[in-house]
Amino acid sequence: MSQKLLSLLLIILLSSFSFAQATDKSTAAEDAAKLEKDAVEFLRETVGDVGRMRSMENRISFSAELASLMWFHDEKEAKQMYGGVVADFKQLLSQFDAQMNTLSMPDDEDLGGGGGGFLFGGYGRSKVERKFRIAMAVRQQIASSLAEHAPDLAFNFFYDSKNLISNEKFRKETEQTDKYFEATLLRQIAESDAAKAAEYGKESIKAGLDNTHIELLKKIYAKDAEKGIDFGAAILSRMKSDRSTLKNLYFYNSLLTFGSDNLDKSKKASAKKPVYSASDLRDIADQFAQLVLDGSGDEPDYMSDNYADLIGKFAPARSAQIKAKFKQTKTVSTAANRYSGNTASVVSTGISSNSNSASAPNPERDTREAREKIELEMMENVKGLGTKALPKDERDKIVAQARKIISETKGKDKKIAALSLLAAQVARSGDKDLAAEIMIDADRLVNPQPKNYQDFLYSWMLASGYAESDPAKAFPILEDTILRANDTISAFIKVAEFVDVNEEMIGDGEIQVGMFGGSMIREMTRSLGMASGTIGSLAKADFVRTKNLTNTFDRNEIRILAKMMVLRAVLDKEERKKTEEEVLQEIDS
Repeated sequence: MSQKLLSLLLIILLSSFSFAQATDKSTAAEDAAKLEKDAVEFLRETVGDVGRMRSMENRISFSAELASLMWFHDEKEAKQMYGGVVADFKQLLSQFDAQMNTLSMPDDEDLGGGGGGFLFGGYGRSKVERKFRIAMAVRQQIASSLAEHAPDLAFNFFYDSKNLISNEKFRKETEQTDKYFEATLLRQIAESDAAKAAEYGKESIKAGLDNTHIELLKKIYAKDAEKGIDFGAAILSRMKSDRSTLKNLYFYNSLLTFGSDNLDKSKKASAKKPVYSASDLRDIADQFAQLVLDGSGDEPDYMSDNYADLIGKFAPARSAQIKAKFKQTKTVSTAANRYSGNTASVVSTGISSNSNSASAPNPERDTREAREKIELEMMENVKGLGTKALPKDERDKIVAQARKIISETKGKDKKIAALSLLAAQVARSGDKDLAAEIMIDADRLVNPQPKNYQDFLYSWMLASGYAESDPAKAFPILEDTILRANDTISAFIKVAEFVDVNEEMIGDGEIQVGMFGGSMIREMTRSLGMASGTIGSLAKADFVRTKNLTNTFDRNEIRILAKMMVLRAVLDKEERKKTEEEVLQEIDS
């Protein structure tokens, strides 16, 4: 089974799962309300766990994420939680700032030859400097957390907190790193509030244009075409007034490419209005061409011929000028090709041969196409298992065909995933015995005593399959896997403590989650697809057992991370609204 077809199978199954889940709305609503109530109680319990953490940075990072999760249930209470987070962070930052202003030389422990920090390049730096950099990463975590719900609060906190830094050296360093994070923050804001993202984006371009603004433009336009057009106009206006400083040819190439593709798509029926008109794109192409012609751009000349083709779509005369100016370079390149012999002729002949072979008999191609046709038919049949009543004989025939195709698939991961999805669909059709039989096939592919990361991944995939078809069997698999993983986690921590002489990664006896700028928390707790779907299914099946699974982890910070994954899977309703197309894109990437 090809990766593309397996992805399509997943989409079909996801859509049918949604169909099945919507059949009894009244019961589902009652169950969902009870589950949310239990989850909020669990969240408040987790707040107490976080309060007992030794690392202040960790307490702040985890508390910010908990406040974000509470926002889905009670905005007022979430704001109060954020108030405590911000107050704690400002106190921490003021403390570090005061220490840095009185710092005369690095700590004694850093003067020896013991090696520097492997995360922040801490060699020769004092402990307080390294702690300050971790605090700046925590600051990004708080801002990202807030941006999910309240963009204004996120930006106000992000810039107000910078004003607490009085040390000139570190203030400049912070301003430099803020430029990169600001772009990420703006794109995140665009996901929830395109108008705010456009407003902040206009402020951002006053400091200069770069490719991050093109990515932001795409995000805003995808969410709100009118706001995207408005922001696109602001970019174009800035380009016209910023010609002397904007010399990034890649920026022009990216913007013109996006504008051209966007204009072409706008010509289709029911399409959105384009960001730029043909006249606007002509202005961009003209400015682009002038930069190429005067040689003041920041890329080599050999790229100019490629740029000329793009520019020629909107400014043919400028394209001709570029090609004429760089004709000599092209002539030299052609001469070199001639010197290499008859290679071009051979290649040309090969291309011609290949094009002719498309119509020639090709048994391998015909077999592949026939197989793909069978797989597509199989997927449509599998979809029907959950959406319409079928006679048992017909259902058994469809399942047998699917199992045969899956058995011929290369790769354990694909086989386990496909079998799990098939079993889930069969279970939804009402045939629990057949679903159990299919899961036995998947079970045989998994090492019951996982040792390496691949074994653990397969165990997780198997548990994910059972979570949909028979949740009672998923819990013991996950519990056993977690118990085995505890030894691996413990070994990892011991090695990290041995290497991390400056306590960048392990501090106060805990993994310094905050040093990752909150990415560890947010990426793990917002994980999509199989992870959140599996956790959500287990929580619906038995929330108490799902809670108990998180307590199986030995280390406190890992337990809290696991609890947050459960909480987000239950409370974050937006994460469950992804379209089928978005899921497919994620799988393909």
